[in-house]
Amino acid sequence: MLQNVLQKYNSKIHLEEFLTFGMALFLNILIIIFSHITLAPVIFTINTIIMLLIIATVYAQRYATSTLFTIYRDWYILPLLVTIFMEHNKLVPLINPHDIDSYLIKIDYALFLGNHPTVLLESVLYPFFTELLQIVYASFYFLPFTLCLLLYLKERKVEFHIVASTLMLGFYLSYIGYYIFPAIGPRFTLTHLQTKPLEGLLLFNFIHHGLAYLEGVTRDCFPSGHTLVSILTVLLAVKFHKKFSVIATSWALLLIISTVYLRYHYVIDVIAGFFIGLATFRYGPVLARLYIFGSAETSTPVLDYLRNWWDWISEFRKR
Repeated sequence: MLQNVLQKYNSKIHLEEFLTFGMALFLNILIIIFSHITLAPVIFTINTIIMLLIIATVYAQRYATSTLFTIYRDWYILPLLVTIFMEHNKLVPLINPHDIDSYLIKIDYALFLGNHPTVLLESVLYPFFTELLQIVYASFYFLPFTLCLLLYLKERKVEFHIVASTLMLGFYLSYIGYYIFPAIGPRFTLTHLQTKPLEGLLLFNFIHHGLAYLEGVTRDCFPSGHTLVSILTVLLAVKFHKKFSVIATSWALLLIISTVYLRYHYVIDVIAGFFIGLATFRYGPVLARLYIFGSAETSTPVLDYLRNWWDWISEFRKR
């Protein structure tokens, strides 16, 4: 039964591929509408290559039957996800140059009764804790990756695709948020109020400055992707891999604390990420199951449209 489901799923575009294709297309449309191709030619080209690569991979599935190709297809989307994230540094200010940091600062200030959370946290700064949280913060991508890998190694392929596509949806929802609500975060906007610098032990400076070099001034604060995906990973682990859920919960908790402690995010970013993560968990797996199984019992107009669209493309290619 499940083998037949997987064979049918492999014969069409994977939901992970569809989401990534849609994100790349969405960004190129934004470039055309709100900016100009000449202002972001490299990003536009990269996104076009991503879309072409996905089309070529799906098409190649008709002829490739090796295990290596199957492994490649199941995982090649991961570097594409990271590639799209790296585009935000240049693309967000081109699409929406209006940062909302001032509004986020006011919300945090009101939530904490006239105090800035990152300034309040100066009273509990300890080098060991700072070092630990910086390492955990940098390990962000490994949390969802570990859950996917555990399911994959157990050859629970259907659950793997459900979890992977739900996580991809969570990532891309946070990406879309960056374009609607651009913000650079308290490490840039509240520096003049901080009286104590962040200090670690051995690896802190290397990791902290390394991330700063790679990302630059990226408007990727609202919502907090670290919080969104961490919460989502924990909930998915509870549902699909209970043994890992204990580790995932501790890992995620430290990740979420690190976002504010290390001055990367406002508290309101974390709150928004938390609730979007809950919503993604509520609907992501359901949509994934419907897409994978093509359930006749339950359907939605959107999924019916996607299936009809893919069936039409498949018929057109056969002609």
